[in-house]
Amino acid sequence: MRPEAETMTRRILIVATDDDERAVMRQALEPRDLEIVDALDFTRAYAVLLESQFDLIVIQSAGSPRDGIELIKRVRATPQLTGILILVIAEWGTGEPTLALSAGADAYEPNEPKPIDPNRLHTSIERLLNPQVATAN
Repeated sequence: MRPEAETMTRRILIVATDDDERAVMRQALEPRDLEIVDALDFTRAYAVLLESQFDLIVIQSAGSPRDGIELIKRVRATPQLTGILILVIAEWGTGEPTLALSAGADAYEPNEPKPIDPNRLHTSIERLLNPQVATAN
């Protein structure tokens, strides 16, 4: 990795239809030198991804897991988006984590307790964005 890349602010797209969950994720991540962009629905999220570069997509698909899976598939099928990491917030025991991973998500975080634990979310994101740090620990 180039040294200047390490100092660049990472861009994250949060896709969540639940206002409270989206607010918790935003509040957890903004103070950590991450640029956060919100998308309120999956159609808008895809359009935003085509308009600008992101390092990571966080998808909270409660209430519409099929839409979240379809977004993952669309992202993975779009050549200009294949390098983006995808973290899915999903309920364990529903099959959502397995479906998300099989569709191309890089990781999932359980959606319990609600709202999501901000520190656990940040740790998961750091592991994805900085794999060399995760393997050193």
